[in-house]
Amino acid sequence: MLKIFFGMIIGNLTAMMLLGGPSAADQVLSNVHTLYLDQINRPDTPTTILLLGIISILLATLSLWPTKPVLETKRVIKRLRRHCK
Repeated sequence: MLKIFFGMIIGNLTAMMLLGGPSAADQVLSNVHTLYLDQINRPDTPTTILLLGIISILLATLSLWPTKPVLETKRVIKRLRRHCK
């Protein structure tokens, strides 16, 4: 998976250098930066609903997670006495 990811990065860098050099790379970075800032300032409704849904499911799962049962103290003391003898 990492090989594919790094291969894609190297391929994109090579294509940028062949198509226009540093000016093309600067233009791509400028476009990415403006899109990123625009997306932060104006999140769309489906993304917000999806994130809230995932967070609520995660919190519900964590609250309903089975906990370890508490042992009775008398049983624990009995077991300890057996092992100490």
